Amino acid sequence: MLTPFPDASMGPSLAVLLSHTARYVIALLLLAASVGKLRSYADFRGNLATSFGLAPGIATLAAPALVAAELLLAGWLLAGPLLPGSAYLPMLLSLLLLGTLTGVLCYRYFTQSVVRCSCFGEAARPVSHYDLLRNVLVVGINLGYFALAREAVLPASTALLAAGLASIVCVATISLHDIATLAKAH
Repeated sequence: MLTPFPDASMGPSLAVLLSHTARYVIALLLLAASVGKLRSYADFRGNLATSFGLAPGIATLAAPALVAAELLLAGWLLAGPLLPGSAYLPMLLSLLLLGTLTGVLCYRYFTQSVVRCSCFGEAARPVSHYDLLRNVLVVGINLGYFALAREAVLPASTALLAAGLASIVCVATISLHDIATLAKAH
C-alpha cells in the first residue's frame, strides 16, 4: 500500500508520474519551439531585431544561440530516462530560459504596440494576451516539476503514459491562442 508523503496529499507514484510528465512537457515545448523557429528562421531573426530591439548583428548571433539552447535542453530532457537523476539541471536551465523569455516578452508586449516573437514559428501573427498566458503556464509547469521532483525511474509503460499526457498538454499549450480565439467566437 502506498502511503502519502507527509507534506503532500498524493502518493509517490502520482508525484513521480506528474514530475516526469512535466519534464516531457518542457522538453516537447522546447523541441517544438526550436523547430518552429527553424521553419521560419529568417522571420524569427528579423523579429529579434524589429520586435525586441536587437541590433541586426546581435540578432544574427542571438537567433542560432537561442535555437541551439532550446534544442540542447530538449534533447537533454528527453534523454532523462537514459540518465537517471539528470533532469534537475536541465529543468533548472529551462526555467531560467523560459522565465527570462517570458519576462522579456511581457515587457515588450506592454511597452510596444505590436510584438511578434516567432515562439513556435508564427512570425506573422502578433503576440496576444493568450500567448503571454501560455508562457506563464509553461513557466508554472516548469516550476511544478521542482515541487514534485521525484527522480524515480518509471516502468516503460508508465513513461509512455507520461510522454503521451505531455504530448496532449504540449499541443494544447502551443495552440492556446487558436483554441481561445475559436472558443470566444462561438
